Amino acid sequence: MVLARKISNTGTRNLIGKFPSLKMGRIVWYESLLERDYMYLLEIDSDVISYREQPGRIYYTLDGRRRHYTPDLLVERRREKHLVEVKPKKKAEEEEYRRLFRIATETCRREGYEFRVATDEMIRLQPRLNGAKLLYKYARTVLLPQHQIGCHEFFTVRQEAPLGEVTRFFASRGIGQQVVYALIFRGVLSVDLTRPLTRDAVVRLPIPAYAERKVS
Repeated sequence: MVLARKISNTGTRNLIGKFPSLKMGRIVWYESLLERDYMYLLEIDSDVISYREQPGRIYYTLDGRRRHYTPDLLVERRREKHLVEVKPKKKAEEEEYRRLFRIATETCRREGYEFRVATDEMIRLQPRLNGAKLLYKYARTVLLPQHQIGCHEFFTVRQEAPLGEVTRFFASRGIGQQVVYALIFRGVLSVDLTRPLTRDAVVRLPIPAYAERKVS
């Protein structure tokens, strides 16, 4: 791959926007609202180390012609790297793109990457996306050592508790609900985002990475 073009409005009808990534510590550009929604999921995913837009061109030969294709994102996870195309499912199933993605998959595999297509059905799965967006609102809330200490004190005698009970515990110490959301976003506390993020949502301390490896 070679360095890709910069994102620009010139000659395109794409919706260009800026996403203030906390994980990356910079502005990340997107070319569609679907890409932006995907970035919310990348921000909340503890397995994602980094990601960047328009990472590079994939060169290939088709019908005797030298061509190139630029995936939307390079996503680096703990154990692998993905080149990702973000595309509505209906569009991704068109034969033109199916053919392109087969080529991209083979090319990426040879270069040590996995190629993946992230569709609207995958990205906009609810309530996960709304939960990720809600937590992201509180991502920049300042966390203090006593906040993490409070988490461990609360869960000393229990493995899990409803979100409402956790927030009441912190409120009794003069700590607002925004801190609880920030603790979840930062991975100090864990919730299942496939379920609605209501006061009944189950909160627990996350399983350490080494423990997950032992279980698997």
